[in-house]
Formats: sequence, C-alpha cells, structure tokens
Amino acid sequence: MPSQIRPSAAGRLLGASLLAGAVLSAAPASAEINQLRDWIVACDNLRGCNAYGFDAELSGSNYIRLERDGGALSAARITIVVEAQKDVKLRLAFDEPGLGGLPTEPVAGEPKDGDETQRLVITEPQAVAAALASMRKAKMLVIARIDPAGAPASDPVNSEISLSGLAAALLWIDDQQKRVGTVTALIGRGDKPAAAVPSLPAAPVVVAAKRASAPVPKKAPAAVIAKARAVCEDKKIREAEDATRLGPSDVMYWFKCDNLSGAYNYFYALVIGSPGKPVRVAEFRPPPGFARADVVETNINPGFDEETQTLSMLNKGRGHADCGSSSDWVWDGQVFRMIRSKAMPDCHGVEEADWPTLYRAERK
Repeated sequence: MPSQIRPSAAGRLLGASLLAGAVLSAAPASAEINQLRDWIVACDNLRGCNAYGFDAELSGSNYIRLERDGGALSAARITIVVEAQKDVKLRLAFDEPGLGGLPTEPVAGEPKDGDETQRLVITEPQAVAAALASMRKAKMLVIARIDPAGAPASDPVNSEISLSGLAAALLWIDDQQKRVGTVTALIGRGDKPAAAVPSLPAAPVVVAAKRASAPVPKKAPAAVIAKARAVCEDKKIREAEDATRLGPSDVMYWFKCDNLSGAYNYFYALVIGSPGKPVRVAEFRPPPGFARADVVETNINPGFDEETQTLSMLNKGRGHADCGSSSDWVWDGQVFRMIRSKAMPDCHGVEEADWPTLYRAERK
C-alpha cells in the first residue's frame, strides 16, 4: 500500500515573541534555544547545533546559518542565504576593510526552486575557519547585488547581516558540544585532542505500531462526534472531515475546529474511537525531560503518513511560514511519541527545512 499524506490545516498562532530571548538552563539532552544579541543558537539532544545571524533590516529575509553536528570530527558548514532575482551576482564583503575569508569576485549562489533566493555554501574546513575568523572581527556582512544587463534593478541593492553575537554563539556551541579546550573548538580552542570530546549519546528509539489495512468506518460514531464538539467548543459539528486507521481496532477521526483556527493555522480535534473502549483524544507524549514544551503545539496543520505511522505538525508564526514550530510524532499503538521537534523564533525568511532541530529520535 503506497504512502498516503493527508495535509490538513490547524490552529492557534505561535507567538514568536515568546521564543525570542528564551534562555534555558537545561542540558542539551533536553534541547536548548538561546538568543545572543542579534544571533540565535540552538542545540538538540544529540549535540547537533545551529546558529543564525539575520538581516539588519526588520523586513529583510537574508541570513547566515552555521551548522555543526556533535561528533568529535564533525565539520562546520556555513550557508549564506540571500534574496536575489534570477542571474543576479553577489558581492560579499565585511564592513571592516581588509578582512578576508570571502570570495574576492562577485559570485552566483545556488538558486532554489520556487523562490527568489540564492545560497552560498562553505564546507571546506580551511575556508570555514577563515570566514569565521573574519566574521568574529567584523560587525556586518555586506551583500551587494549586481544585476544582469537589462534586468530590473534589485530592491534593495545592498543588504547587511549583523554579526553581533556571533562570537558568543560560537563559544556557546563549543560548550554544548563539549569542545572547549580541544583542537576541534570553533572559538574556545586548546591543546586537547579530538578524542577528548565525549562520545555522542545514543539516539532515542520509538517503535512504530504495525500498520493495519482494514477500511475505516464511513461515519464517525456519535460518541466520537460528541468528543469533537467538546474539544472544538462547537456544537455545530456533524461529521468528521477524515478518518485514519491506526491499528486493528483504533481509528482516528479528524475534525477541523473553526472556532480555534486562524487565517493560516488550523486546529484539529483528533479523536480516537475503538470498539468496546471509551472515546479518547489523541495523546502526544514528549520525551522525558524535554525542556521545550513551550514551543510544541499539537493538533495544528496536521498531516499523516500511513506508511511510517507519523503525524506531522506545523505551527506557523506568520503566513509565510518562515518562523514557528514543527514536530513529528509516531504512533506506537497507544500514544503518539515525538521523534522530531524544530523551532524558529525569528521571522526572517527562514524556511522550515532550515529551522534548528531541538530534538530527534529514531523511528523503527
């Protein structure tokens, strides 16, 4: 049976301002997200970390992303994302004259299908080190767009990405990844060998329930509809929008809650009915010690993959879906268990694929 995705929409707006500036004291085993001046930085439970610097203009959608996994020998990767028209070339420079680590000539980044952005990716270790050394000294990365002949003028022609907070973000990552004092550190470098970096913890494992192929009922039972009315606070609900078989006896019914939904976030009551058992609302169980329950809202814009028994959520901070939170949950036969959590507090054009991961587990 082929995979079937049900993209539904769902409910309440994530207040991105609640995330900005959040500082946690928990170890990264529980995931962290932090704001250091103009940069945000986040690490997940397996010590994978990301840091972001954003456009100095509030409405700008240009950013820098630094990624590094937690393994002792894992390399850092820098991606510079720029809003730019097709065939525009980019000239990169720092506000401090004479700083190197950037291309000396205008370059064309990698275009991305479906939007007007270009990506400049730096992966070679020496090039990454040179770029970071200069970024720590400068205040701004300045991006100039060079339009092809006959093309409309870019607007804006120039953009600036703030580097204030980068040094603190690099040191924070070194500390979370246990690299301070080792030769692998980004900024807190010392003489200790790479072997001094502790081994990564084992990834948590969630075992998915076996799929069931039996058809679903054509109509939701009366008790299921009554539960949905209570959850949605809406007595007008008459029937489920969809139904998904979770197991031999468990069927999950989907009810869109208009009273709890917004313009681009749609909230769903997900009600499970099983013959001979009380009707219940689908339960979403974060992992023990997960410290970022404040960024995880369930039942919002859900979609289900029957092949993997995975329910995905996307809570948009605004209509562009360039900030907010997302999560994946696997049905284990009793409850939905988290296998991934991501969040982006700043609305600066960062698509969901680039958001930092706060938690990850293996699905089996």
